[in-house]
Amino acid sequence: MVVVAAVVPDPTWDKPHERWSFGATGAAVVDAPMAIAHNDRPPVLADGVQLIGEYEGSGFKEPPSLLRRADGQVIQLPPLLYFVAAKADGASDYARIAQAVGDEIHRGLDAEQVRFLVDEKLRPLGIVADPDGTTQEVAKPDPFLGLKFRMSVIPERVSNLLGAMFRRLFLPPVVVAVLAAFVAADVWLFVRHGVAQAVRQSIYNPALFLALFAGIVLSAGFHEIGHAAACRYGGGRPGKMGCGLYLAWPAFYTDVTDAYRLGKRDRLRTDLGGVYFNVVVILATIGAYLLTGFEPLLLLAVVQHFEIAHQLLPIVRLDGYYIVADLTGVPDLFARIGPILRSALPWRRAEDDVRVLERWVRVAVTAWVLLVVPLLLFQLLMLLVHLPRIVGTGWSSGARLWRGAAGAFAASEPLTALSSAVQLVVLAIPIVGIILVLWKVGRGIAGWMWRTTSGRPQPAPT
Repeated sequence: MVVVAAVVPDPTWDKPHERWSFGATGAAVVDAPMAIAHNDRPPVLADGVQLIGEYEGSGFKEPPSLLRRADGQVIQLPPLLYFVAAKADGASDYARIAQAVGDEIHRGLDAEQVRFLVDEKLRPLGIVADPDGTTQEVAKPDPFLGLKFRMSVIPERVSNLLGAMFRRLFLPPVVVAVLAAFVAADVWLFVRHGVAQAVRQSIYNPALFLALFAGIVLSAGFHEIGHAAACRYGGGRPGKMGCGLYLAWPAFYTDVTDAYRLGKRDRLRTDLGGVYFNVVVILATIGAYLLTGFEPLLLLAVVQHFEIAHQLLPIVRLDGYYIVADLTGVPDLFARIGPILRSALPWRRAEDDVRVLERWVRVAVTAWVLLVVPLLLFQLLMLLVHLPRIVGTGWSSGARLWRGAAGAFAASEPLTALSSAVQLVVLAIPIVGIILVLWKVGRGIAGWMWRTTSGRPQPAPT
């Protein structure tokens, strides 16, 4: 699962990141200077903005409120700004909004303060339309370790239809039956039957690689349908499905941003819906083997186990990451890495992005940061160390596959030629992806160094 839309913070807060971040309180916003141009036209929400409400199961001391723009971007606001946005109906003037919001927050608020919040906070986020009816364009952020080069394949209408078709798989009796069958199937597969014969037949028959590759692709698509079905079962509306490049590999995604308006249990079900459907694929594959006796089918079941383990890793933005985020109630964990590391320095006061978390959440997120940062740095170091060998081996293997495909084509063996061609593409994609990732990291570091040293030239020697 990939949550396509991102929640961005109020620009008065510290952390300009792609999703969730806290900083200054609503009171600090209200006390800001009132140097603004007057316009008496009642404010109105921009076209397509949807009010979601309070984020349920939040790990913050003061639960935030959410709304969604027409472009799918979900924005997190402190209660004060959310109340102002909720009253911007195009009919209520600033004085009436100030009175209504003041009653909500139990403190005095005047029209000029509301005008400042609208002009300086909500309009720059594309939440409130400009006086002339247009909406300010807001560039979508580029999330850390996010999905790149996304391309929509299945429209929202079809995604909802698929979710509705399979949502009954999340009925409690069905879930219990599926999980019980999964345990029994694993005992049979790994304890009684084994997979050696399936591996042996697949190795000696290149054409089976094509079938296995097709099965993996189809199961990855079914994994995304699991997220859509879980979202639909909980009362949400899944969005588009598509594909993109994640780290060094192509990946499917489903836009389940609408799950943010659901409760914690429903969001967790949406997070786990993909791996649950991987379990369904395992059961279907073993069932097909029992009917046909075709051993290589079991290899697909084994691959699904690796995919489940991979998806549950909380290190990068896979299903495990969103599970941890929803368990703690802190949606954008990566936005907390910098503040938590800086706040850990004994001579520095804890930053707002850290102090706003509940105590147990702060401990849990800190533990996650201390686990993830060393692992990411280690992986990057290993990638840099072994990159020459990876590229050299890939080049050698690619040349061999190219010769094999050419020879098979000349010998009128189309299946063998197609198998070699597919393996060549699979070999090239991660290498290209690795190079793109390293280029992005290097460009980001160079940009950070340029920004931090701009306007501060080194003093000339005396």
